[in-house]
Amino acid sequence: MPAQAWVTLIVGVLAVVGVALTVRQRTRADNRAQSWQRITWCLERTVSKDDDEAALGWKVFGTVATTPFIAATDRDTLQAISQHTAGDDLAKPQDTGDTGPDTETEDPR
Repeated sequence: MPAQAWVTLIVGVLAVVGVALTVRQRTRADNRAQSWQRITWCLERTVSKDDDEAALGWKVFGTVATTPFIAATDRDTLQAISQHTAGDDLAKPQDTGDTGPDTETEDPR
């Protein structure tokens, strides 16, 4: 096989691989966007005054939050949301040794 045929073959294979990777990346991005739309729907339901609707929101939230389309950092965010709602407040400041103004010696105003 002449050299020109080999070059054409290699370029063609690289083009097919490039297209396949592009389609894969696009599909993954679309799946992640769709998952976030579902999560938004779930979170809107969880704050409902109707207990059945809130329960449905949390049930679907648990399912959607475990899909493989969500990145690990996004999953950490969802875990923080659910733990905060469950009463495990992650927003508590860490103890740095500084307890703030001394109420016995400083005027708190």
